[in-house]
Amino acid sequence: MIDSQLKIAENDVFYKCYAFTRADEVKQKGLYPYFRPIEENEGPVVQIEGRKVIMAGSNNYLGLTAHPKVKEAAEKAIKKYGTGCSGSRYLTGTLDLHIELEERLAKFLGYEACLLFSTGFQTNLGVISTLVQKGDYVISDKENHAS
Repeated sequence: MIDSQLKIAENDVFYKCYAFTRADEVKQKGLYPYFRPIEENEGPVVQIEGRKVIMAGSNNYLGLTAHPKVKEAAEKAIKKYGTGCSGSRYLTGTLDLHIELEERLAKFLGYEACLLFSTGFQTNLGVISTLVQKGDYVISDKENHAS
């Protein structure tokens, strides 16, 4: 229910935002699955609300985010580059690390070149917009990617 103090008119452009109560209702029932803080991260096993659980919904498939060598490399990179790229790769966010990784991956895989995308959405956007032209069809389903 909308807080009566807000007095938002139904024709107000934000009425639906204020009137949306389903998330609060689900939270009150203890069923809201989003924004649950991870207290410990041991790769594919994490601790949430004091319980150790297998994390099946992350990008950390191999548990490398907690690997000592990965952490050490991250510390070195932070000292050299800071904590981010300060922009998208396309415009101002490409670091020499990106280029080196692409070159090493291409060599490892036996290809001429390799291009990294930082998210699944960007992968779909880059690949589909490059390969698909007017008159082509893309057949995809909801299991492909949330993007």
